[in-house]
Amino acid sequence: MIKISIIIPIYNSEKYLEKCLNSVMTQKMDDFEVILVNDGSKDNSQKIVDEFVKNYPDKIKSYSLKENRGQAHARNVGVSYATGEFIAFVDSDDYLEENAYEDIIKTMEEKDIDIMCFDFYEIVGNIRKEEKHYLSNDIDNVKKYIVSETSPVNKVIRRSVWTDNNIKFLENRIYEDLATIPVLAKYTSKIEFCPDRLYNYVILENSTMRKTKYTKKLEDIFYAMDKLYNDFINTEYVEELEYIYIEHLLHAATLRFLNYSEGIDNIYKISQIMKEKFPNWRKNKYYKMQSLKYKIVCNIIYLKKIRLLKKILGGK
Repeated sequence: MIKISIIIPIYNSEKYLEKCLNSVMTQKMDDFEVILVNDGSKDNSQKIVDEFVKNYPDKIKSYSLKENRGQAHARNVGVSYATGEFIAFVDSDDYLEENAYEDIIKTMEEKDIDIMCFDFYEIVGNIRKEEKHYLSNDIDNVKKYIVSETSPVNKVIRRSVWTDNNIKFLENRIYEDLATIPVLAKYTSKIEFCPDRLYNYVILENSTMRKTKYTKKLEDIFYAMDKLYNDFINTEYVEELEYIYIEHLLHAATLRFLNYSEGIDNIYKISQIMKEKFPNWRKNKYYKMQSLKYKIVCNIIYLKKIRLLKKILGGK
């Protein structure tokens, strides 16, 4: 039986794809498959895919989509073709550490774990950063999972948890990871954390989150947060939901909107959402774990003091 299906969505990735695929195909495992979904690339990505399929015909399944439908759709397609007991996601501009999955899968089988999270490096240019991606180890694992890193690439997930509950990435939106990954905690409590950094997450300057011109796609954060609100508001994880609103809406989304004149109205909107849904957010236990600077920024945003916030952050 195939132990793990490694799903890689591809879109115009010719600069990075060979390094990514080499890091996957040199993993020290025998029982794995790689599912490549070319999401309508216009560059030479498919030529690179074809070469790897030629060299690894028993390991790689390749699917080519006629039109670009987005990373979420490509991942969903990949899951539909997966046959492994577990699934993992790799982005085509990232790469794995040596022997990333073998020990994790053994542990998951031995301990009957459904989701194993591991740490990763952030690659910015030639700099390899070891950022903190998880809150205190004193937190219950399920709650820790909900409030921590929402990317799928630093996780191995039992495929049945995903498919039996009809989990799909939110298509035609950005923030698809945020809207999807935390929700898995509703369906399993068998979650563990591995401290090892097994993945290299490459941060590109031309990503949607780092564009110099405003894009309406950034407003998809409101859709994603509404989805999470509906998923969690009637569960035992309301405080965790509240923290997601603090971290991803009040703090992170505001700092993105702050870079654009077109985004200022959305900051006012965020303040109003917090006032209506979580007026006592300052009492949140996860918020209290954050730095003084983090708390100051959140409070200034909540009070809609935009000029003061820009001055503190060194802007105009």
